[in-house]
Amino acid sequence: MIEIKEKKNCCGCEACYNACPVQCISMERDKEGFKYPCVDTTKCIGCNKCEKVCPCIHKPYINKQYIEGYAAINKNLKERLNSSSGGIFSLLATKIIELGGVVIGSTMTDDCKEAMHIIVDNAEELNCLYGSKYLQSNINNIYSEVYEKLRNDKWVLFSGTPCQVEGLLNYLGNPYEKLICVDLICHGVPSPGIWKKHVENIEKKKHLKLKNVNFRCKKYNGYSDYGIMYQKSFYKSKEEDTYFQLFMKELTLRLSCYDCKFKGIVRNSDITLGDFWGIDDFAADLNDGNGTSIVVIQSEKGKKLFEEIKQSLALTTVEVDKVFATHNDAMTKSSLKPDNREAFWNDFHKLSYEQLCKKYIHISSKEKIKSVLRKIGVLEKFKKLGRGG
Repeated sequence: MIEIKEKKNCCGCEACYNACPVQCISMERDKEGFKYPCVDTTKCIGCNKCEKVCPCIHKPYINKQYIEGYAAINKNLKERLNSSSGGIFSLLATKIIELGGVVIGSTMTDDCKEAMHIIVDNAEELNCLYGSKYLQSNINNIYSEVYEKLRNDKWVLFSGTPCQVEGLLNYLGNPYEKLICVDLICHGVPSPGIWKKHVENIEKKKHLKLKNVNFRCKKYNGYSDYGIMYQKSFYKSKEEDTYFQLFMKELTLRLSCYDCKFKGIVRNSDITLGDFWGIDDFAADLNDGNGTSIVVIQSEKGKKLFEEIKQSLALTTVEVDKVFATHNDAMTKSSLKPDNREAFWNDFHKLSYEQLCKKYIHISSKEKIKSVLRKIGVLEKFKKLGRGG
């Protein structure tokens, strides 16, 4: 029977929940808004399947090397602008749909208060899976649904954080030729509890019900200077958005993210995707300001699928080890736990959202000025003239 003695040892992948044959495990949210398994001992039959599938107990064994790495962009600019970085996932997903398969990834619920993994089986609905969601996604019964699809000889592309991919692989137990796992370069998963409080604060101030959010909007300031677009009508740069600021201060991450068991360049996934920070040092010609991806091919299956979409890409090979030695250390290193994290969460239940942000977010005068300039469209003009930024 699974037992959470230290919360840092549970990544919330929900593999145990999916594996229990008698459904005696429920996923309950703690005071920080994160899900943890809760076992009904009166129903437990002692099969220990929950422990056997836990990727934190049975850490991933990796005995291979990655195959190759690329800097890449989707030639379709519209698809790239709708994506967080280079728009690679949309091409991979479309190819799987063309093969008669299904794609699994994260989307926001209708009320925008939670993220959840869903199954998409047609190209028209793929759009809801594009782009980053900056909160931990609910897996629910997805692993068991993946198993059913594979058992019926369907192609399946599963996209998620490294811990979610490892949870799925542990749950399945056996390799499947038609399963393609795409994991992400993950900075850490923010609390759904904080996000919900943030949304409620927006709705109260704006007198609306939030129905749409884009966490990585490139429309106004490009890829590297993105912001969050709410309701397709009001925009906040990442420097002025309170939710994003709390995330960047690493106050809102799950405890397991500060000691992540799934870091490393080599993964059990088939393909790893992420932002290519530092692109100018490796492939400046692929940086047009609209987003570039780093792609790490982790398996022969992943390579074969990637070959199918190459004609839709502008790309160049890169030395992966050198890239991660100097940029995007989220691939190999856990986030640092802030000294004031415990104080922050104690205040979370005592203060209003506005009070919480006022206490823990301090925006410099320089950033305030930059924010004003963005709003009136002056910053980009100054950058072009070489006078600001």
